[in-house]
Amino acid sequence: MKKMIILSLAGILGALILYFTLPYMRKPESPVGQLRIAIFTPTTHPALEEIEQGFTYTLQQLNTKSYAFTTFNANGNKTLLRAQAEELVSGNYDLIFTIGAGCSQTVAELLHKKGITTPHVFCAVDSREFAQSLQDSNKSTTGVYVKVDYKPEMDMLHKLKPDTKNIVLVYDPLHGTGLEKYKKEIEEYIKKYGITLHAVEVYQANEIQQKIAALIPTMDVVLVLTDNTVVSGIDAIIVLCNRYGVTLLASDLPSGKKGAALAYGITEYESGSSAAHIADTILVQGKNPHEIPIRAITNFRVEINRDTMKLQNVQLDEAVLKEYNQ
Repeated sequence: MKKMIILSLAGILGALILYFTLPYMRKPESPVGQLRIAIFTPTTHPALEEIEQGFTYTLQQLNTKSYAFTTFNANGNKTLLRAQAEELVSGNYDLIFTIGAGCSQTVAELLHKKGITTPHVFCAVDSREFAQSLQDSNKSTTGVYVKVDYKPEMDMLHKLKPDTKNIVLVYDPLHGTGLEKYKKEIEEYIKKYGITLHAVEVYQANEIQQKIAALIPTMDVVLVLTDNTVVSGIDAIIVLCNRYGVTLLASDLPSGKKGAALAYGITEYESGSSAAHIADTILVQGKNPHEIPIRAITNFRVEINRDTMKLQNVQLDEAVLKEYNQ
C-alpha cells in the first residue's frame, strides 16, 4: 500500500513538472532527419523568385535528403532586413541561403560577430571582389556571384537603338556593393556613342515615380541596373515608359518579361541552381564552406519584349527579333 502511494505521488510530481516546463521546452520544428534551410531575399521580384526556385528545386533533386525551407522577405525595407537577419542567424538552421548583396553581407557579418558557424551560401551579388570579401569575412560563407560588365549591354543598346542620345539611370547608390562605380564606368563608356548619362538617385522604391516622372519625357532610354531597390518598383517605371514612348533597358531578364522593351542579363534560375550545388556539397558531402571557391555566372543574353517594344519606341525588323529571342 505504501509503495503504491509513493508511486502515485511520483507520477503526480512528474506530471506537474511536465505541466510547468513543457511551454518552455523547444519543440521540434521539422521531422527528424529533415534539414532546415533559411532563404533570405531582399524584396519581391520575378528575378529573385527565379533564383529561389532554382535553388530549392535543384537541391531537392540532387539527393534523397528531405528539406524544410523557410523564406524571409525584407520587402524592400532595410530596417526589416536587419531585423530578419538577426532572427534567422539565431534560428538553428542547417544552412542559410541569401539572395543579393544586402542580405548576404548582413548575414555574413552577423554570423562572424556572434561566432555562429551555420553554413552560409550567397547568390546574386556582383563582382568577384565583393564575393571574395564576403567569404573572407566569415569562415562559414561561400557562394555564387555574377560577373558584371555593362559595356556589352551598352553596345547592344547602341546597335538596337542607334539614335539614343540621353539615358537616365535610376539607381540606389547605397545598394549592395555600391552602384556608383558602375555609373561612372557607363557614363565614360557611352561617350564614344555620343550619349549623355543622367542619374537619379533613389533610396526607397516608393520614391521612384515622383523623382523620374518629369524627367522621363525628355529621355530616350531609362536604364535600370541589377538594383533590388529599383527593380522592386519596376512596374511604375514600365507604366511611365509606355506612356511617354521611352525605352526601358533592364539589366535582368525577368524585368523584360514584366514589360521592359529591352533586357540584358543572366538566367536567374541557373544562378540559384549553381548555389544549390554548393549547398549540397556542404550538407551532404560535409565539405567546409570556406574550402569551396566562389563561383561565377557569366551567361548573359538579350531579350526583347514584343508586347512593349513599340510602346517604348523600339523599331526592329523580324530578322533582328528572331536573332535575339531564340
